[in-house]
Amino acid sequence: MAAISAAAAPANATQADASSERATRCSSSWKNAGAVPGRWSKVKNSDCSIIGHDGFKIGYQWAVERGGRICVKVKGFDAQHKAKWYDAGCAKNGSVKVPWGNVAGIKEMKVKGTALFKWR
Repeated sequence: MAAISAAAAPANATQADASSERATRCSSSWKNAGAVPGRWSKVKNSDCSIIGHDGFKIGYQWAVERGGRICVKVKGFDAQHKAKWYDAGCAKNGSVKVPWGNVAGIKEMKVKGTALFKWR
């Protein structure tokens, strides 16, 4: 019986484990995008919805391939489950983790600059 219980354990993963696995799968592939000078433009990953849980944080990453640095704001959620834009700074490459919490939604970034870049 012990062998059956051990084999069944992965099927009984916690909600946190399942959410983290989905988020990793959703965020693992790079998306191409561009930034325009002088105004914020939005990029989003409509292909994959993230389902979080209490205390969950989501990671964003970007890398400029052509052009200068970009300024980045990323979407997360506050304690009241309302969307909030977190300032991630200005750089050619970067990454940041922000609160997501117990919310279902899609990853979005606001970018400003002159560059072609990849993000996830």
